[in-house]
This record gives sequence, C-alpha cells and structure tokens, in this order.
Amino acid sequence: MPTILVDDPRDPRLSPYLNLKDRDVRRERGLFLAESEHVVRRAFEAGLRVRSVLVVESKADRVRAMAEASGLEDVEVLACAKEVMAQAAGIKLHQGMIAAVEPAAEASWESLQASESSGSSLEVLVVCPEITNVDNLGLLIRVCAGLGVRAMVLGPRCADPWYRRAVRVSMGAVFTMPLIRSTDLETDLDRLRAAGYEQIATVTDADAQELREVAPGVGAGRRQAILVGSEGYGLPTDLVARCDRKVRIPMHHDVDSLNVAVATGIVIHHFTSPPRAGSGRPGTDRGIAGRGE
Repeated sequence: MPTILVDDPRDPRLSPYLNLKDRDVRRERGLFLAESEHVVRRAFEAGLRVRSVLVVESKADRVRAMAEASGLEDVEVLACAKEVMAQAAGIKLHQGMIAAVEPAAEASWESLQASESSGSSLEVLVVCPEITNVDNLGLLIRVCAGLGVRAMVLGPRCADPWYRRAVRVSMGAVFTMPLIRSTDLETDLDRLRAAGYEQIATVTDADAQELREVAPGVGAGRRQAILVGSEGYGLPTDLVARCDRKVRIPMHHDVDSLNVAVATGIVIHHFTSPPRAGSGRPGTDRGIAGRGE
C-alpha cells in the first residue's frame, strides 16, 4: 500500500482530521478517531475497519506494518510533516498518529444473554446513567475492561464512548469492552432484575453500608449490577431507591469524593475478588462511589 505524502493542511484528504478541537467527527461522518500509536495499533488488532491514518512521515512504515499484519490492503496512509499535522488538526496530536475508523457494532441484551449461556464466569455489570465527561468515561471503560466487567450499560444521557478523547483515554479498551446503550434505563434495570442481578447503588450516604462490610466476590450464581453516579451529583434518588443495597467507600483526611473511575474501580475489585476472611477496620462517616471529576 502506497504512502500518500501531504504537504498542504487544507488537502481534502485530511478532511476527517481538520479542526478537531471543536468537531464531533463521529456525529458528522459515523467514524471515530483513534489517537496515538498505541490506540491505532489496538484498532488494527481488534479487526476494526480503519479507513485512513494521518501520520508523521517518520512513522509511516509502522502504519503500513500494522495494516499488513491485520490483512487490510486499502488503508490510506497519509504522511506529512509535524507542522502540517498541527495546522490541520488545530491541536497537538499524541505521538504523531491518528486514524479514522468505523466503530464496532454495539453490544445488545441478546449478545449478553448469549455470553451467559456459553458459561461465562464474569457476573458483574456496571451501569452508568449519566457520565458526561468524556475523559472520565474513557478511563471508566479502561477500568471496567481491566477488572473483568462483563459489560457496561450506558444511559441515554451518557457521553459518546467513541468520542476522540474517550477512545484515547480508554487506551483502546473501548474496542473490546461490550457497551450496551440504553434508551430506557428503568426498563433495562427491570430486565436485569428479572435476570437475577442484584442492583447496588454506589453513594456517599452515611446510612449506606461500608464496602468492606459487604461480602466480596460474586460467588457461584451471584450477579451484581453496580450503578455509578454522574460527576459531582452522584446517582438520582429514584435510581438509588430501586437498588437492593447502597454501598460507600470510607474516606479520610476530609476528602469527600474520588474520581468516578477510581471509585468504581475500587468497588469492582471488591466484587470480583475472591472472598477473604477477617477483612475490614472501623471506618469514618464519609464515603464515596460514583462521584468526582
């Protein structure tokens, strides 16, 4: 596959990459942008349809090697100087490489049920009614993928997980993490309850159970759906009221909140770790899960 040398930042072949700071390429073109060499490589390895790659000239050979290894022969490799890339994009691009890619098909409830019937042992879901910060969502996806969450359920008001910064912060985990976009969250929570998922609200309420007092591990036949709140506001009271239990992370040194991805990672790890004896120390009256910036 030939490398196309581009020396004009207004070249029409660069149209997906122009003025990225204020654009939503996903909404405009149905594509997402994979930014940085690692994320571009992950896109190829995940078998996604990479349309084109904008790259500094010194790294063009690496892109061709990625494409050839994945069996893609028709990827446009657009090589240019760093200055041309910066002028076209209008922002500093990480590692001098960015690709325009077709997103993977969204997961569905049917695919989730199929994975259950195949004997999957992963029994934890994470439900995000409204994570609006794309960096937080990207980090949360990476945390969920790394800690073995079966799938994430994203509410109607959640940010787009395929937005450029969300994809970059996820380090490509969005390519393999099953994401179910809910259009009616209450109905879907009813669906989870019918499927045997205990629903756990992560809150700061003083009357919530301290996480370390909850039996860790999902155990045989035990399923949990962990609900995490939006940045700064937590979970809506009506969703908390629907849950089977409320849990909080004890906090110290007058800290009342953690970043939502950090807090969720602590909770996930608790519920995916093997049960252990003799855990816990007395805590404080503060706690957090699912808040923060």
